[in-house]
Amino acid sequence: MNKSILFHALSILSATQRSRLEKFLHSPYHNQREDVVRLFEYLAPRMDGGPGLSKEQAFQAVYPGRPYDDQQMRYLMSFLLKCLEQFLISEQLQADELAKHTLLLAAYRGLRLPKGFQKASRRVEALLKATQEGEMGLHAAFAIERERYLFQAGQKRDAPSFLPQLNQVLDESYFLSRLKQSSLLSAHQAVFRGESEDPRLLRFLLAYLDGSAILERNPLIRAYYCYLKTIEMPGEVKYYQLLKECIQPAALPVEERRTLFLLAINYGIRQFNSGDESYLPELFELYRTGLSEGLLLTGERISRFAFKNIAAIGLRLRQFDWVEQFIEQYQANLPPRYRATYVHYCLSKLRYEQGQYAEAMQRLQQVEYEDIFLNIDAKVTLMKIYYELRELEVLDNFLASLERFLRRKKELGYHRQNYHNIIFFTRKLLESNPFAREEQEQLRQAIEKADPLTERAWLLEQLENF
Repeated sequence: MNKSILFHALSILSATQRSRLEKFLHSPYHNQREDVVRLFEYLAPRMDGGPGLSKEQAFQAVYPGRPYDDQQMRYLMSFLLKCLEQFLISEQLQADELAKHTLLLAAYRGLRLPKGFQKASRRVEALLKATQEGEMGLHAAFAIERERYLFQAGQKRDAPSFLPQLNQVLDESYFLSRLKQSSLLSAHQAVFRGESEDPRLLRFLLAYLDGSAILERNPLIRAYYCYLKTIEMPGEVKYYQLLKECIQPAALPVEERRTLFLLAINYGIRQFNSGDESYLPELFELYRTGLSEGLLLTGERISRFAFKNIAAIGLRLRQFDWVEQFIEQYQANLPPRYRATYVHYCLSKLRYEQGQYAEAMQRLQQVEYEDIFLNIDAKVTLMKIYYELRELEVLDNFLASLERFLRRKKELGYHRQNYHNIIFFTRKLLESNPFAREEQEQLRQAIEKADPLTERAWLLEQLENF
């Protein structure tokens, strides 16, 4: 029983949700089977730990004295699961006012009650004006406009006059969803390989929107349009600046603003990884704004990747005190499974930058390398420590091991070349003659021109220290 969908779903529900589910089951409108209620009342107190549950014990609690019937038990569990699913649907509907009103309009239309429809229509109009119009809000607006058109079509001959407004809402809802999905796909493909979309439709949409009044009318469409233009034309800084302007207004829906913040951050990281370090201060401010406004927290949790990136950017800008305070303040917001690993990792990077190599190495040894990029970043930090401690034989073996590791990993995407460049120039530093000024100058120029190269500043610093 512990492996069933029913058990897992019940165990995830909060105590408040279980209480509401119990009332739901006792309502004869939703459930008329007493054995379903008895099964729930047996299971509910046993969801929070304790020994595993068996179907035989549950069966005896529901049907005392009857011999165990596995087929009957399966039916009973299925009945309770269906009731649970209906309850979850009801809970979702109660939380979605626009969906409720759309269904109410459809009901009044089906009953052919003009007064009821008009009254509900006025209420939903006021609700739409008060609602922050995100992606789902636009789809709801189209569904509502469609109900109005269908109602008018059954009442008046001039119903087609409502079609232009209906089409406008449909266009905007489609444009927003299509641009948003293309933006998310682009961000994902920057890190992980996968199938790409046919670019023809997206190019057509971007060309159609260029200069369109829709961009002025809808700030969300404008924001996703600007993000995609930054990807299409990375050299055009104006689109990135426009994107930042688009995501500043707090009037945007929180979830949409969070997504756009992450996309802007993703673009800045890509530019930095391509060698443009001017984006570091931009990224730092975006992260600080995202933290202060709660945009980087979801349900009081911060992504382990965001946690690592924030610390790394702060360290690159030598904001050591701020990074220490950040780690202390937000470590409790990390998912428990990853908390120790990422705190040790970020503190090891901080101690390295502060010159406390012994503690840095000690903490790196406590990191469990589940994430490949965390794994490689930790190896790069160890490489730098070996170099700066002049443990050259250990370093030479370590670089060879790191090269073999990179060859085995096929999912690195554009990061692979960056790590190969780091290894290549570290070897060049080891081989360089400190008294050959011309050779050093050639090496400096090669480091400055290499792209991508995230450790450019460190490599140039080591060259200066010859």
